[in-house]
Amino acid sequence: MTVGRRRATAAGFLVVLLSSCAIHPPRFVSTSSRLIVVATDATGGRSERLSFFAAVSDEDGANDIEYLYVLHRDGELAWVLTADDWVRKEEGGTVWIGSNGLMAPDGSPNGGALPRGQYQAILVDLAGERDERTFAVSAPDTSTYRLPSVTVAGENVDVASPYPVNTAFFLDTAGNAVKTVPVSPGRTSLDRLWGDTTWRSGADYLVIYGLSPDAETGFFSWKARLPD
Repeated sequence: MTVGRRRATAAGFLVVLLSSCAIHPPRFVSTSSRLIVVATDATGGRSERLSFFAAVSDEDGANDIEYLYVLHRDGELAWVLTADDWVRKEEGGTVWIGSNGLMAPDGSPNGGALPRGQYQAILVDLAGERDERTFAVSAPDTSTYRLPSVTVAGENVDVASPYPVNTAFFLDTAGNAVKTVPVSPGRTSLDRLWGDTTWRSGADYLVIYGLSPDAETGFFSWKARLPD
């Protein structure tokens, strides 16, 4: 009986030791990507951004994920995201990480337009384990698409957009979104758009985002300064 107990104890210790050394690679649960066109000035300048987010999991916890790479090998483009610069969201227990601002480097050809075709996302954890996922960007040439516009006239705003779905983004001085609300083309008051009068202390700029479902692309206006 004594020998049997020792063997069982040794076997149990071995199972615990092996399980503690088990490799738990990160995993892509799902991904979401969209091309975004952003106004770069008030005179019609524009550039393209890639929005990419991934729902991720890791048996060692989402904090064990160290890098998210997004690559377009044919275009020789690579973005490296870490916890210092990716956006992290939690929705119903699912962790999403990614960025809305992946763009071509300064001086790139085609006026900052991003290449279409196959992209690759690579997830790497602290142990160097990885998971990979491919996704496609198939948006049309966006150079002929109109950008939304917004003009502030006193405490009213005039919105122009050819797109069926539009959102107003209230921004702070650093460009961070502090509130988003649906908006329709035409004139409306800032009080009505925000919901009350506290936009005066809560926001500094306003931009309009229009979504083209057919092109699977979003378009941002140039920012309008709100009155003090």
